[in-house]
Amino acid sequence: MAALRLVNLYERDNIEMQRLPRVFKRHLPWEGFFEEELIKRYRFGRDSLLFLARLIEDEVRPMTKRNHSVSTEEQLVVALRFFASGSFLQVIGDTHGYDKATVSRIVRRVSLAIANKHEQWIKFPTTMEDKRAIRAGMYQIAGFPCVIGCIDCTHIRIQAPSQNEPDFVNRKGYHSINVQVICDDRG
Repeated sequence: MAALRLVNLYERDNIEMQRLPRVFKRHLPWEGFFEEELIKRYRFGRDSLLFLARLIEDEVRPMTKRNHSVSTEEQLVVALRFFASGSFLQVIGDTHGYDKATVSRIVRRVSLAIANKHEQWIKFPTTMEDKRAIRAGMYQIAGFPCVIGCIDCTHIRIQAPSQNEPDFVNRKGYHSINVQVICDDRG
């Protein structure tokens, strides 16, 4: 933290005391971690974390210039830790030093910011030319004619929720969320 410092300015035999501006060193929450550690904790490497932070910065940046506002980067790692671990908000808050309610607001804010960017990344073919190119690519890969996409589902393991717990038990007997993925010939 920056401390209040005073300096002497000598102006024609008069000594004036003037306050220097406060300078706060910006700290990235992932500094000090090796790449493997970042991937284990957040499922993303350093470059990807920087990219994601810049992507959502306008939507999650603190509105105030207060000393203790939560930075964009810190909000991102809190949300990613929640997503990656499947842990409870309270546990994530204890890990990062925030209250459960703060973690809840952060996860919501980051989730909405990422979801608002969906049009940049999720695109369906709209023209016949696009559909023909994908069909040709799929035929080249798998020999299937007239295919413009593949659909697959997977179960992502989660901790048992406190409400509606039986609704989250899959056919293999563990708690999960079913996720569906759609892709073209380029993935």
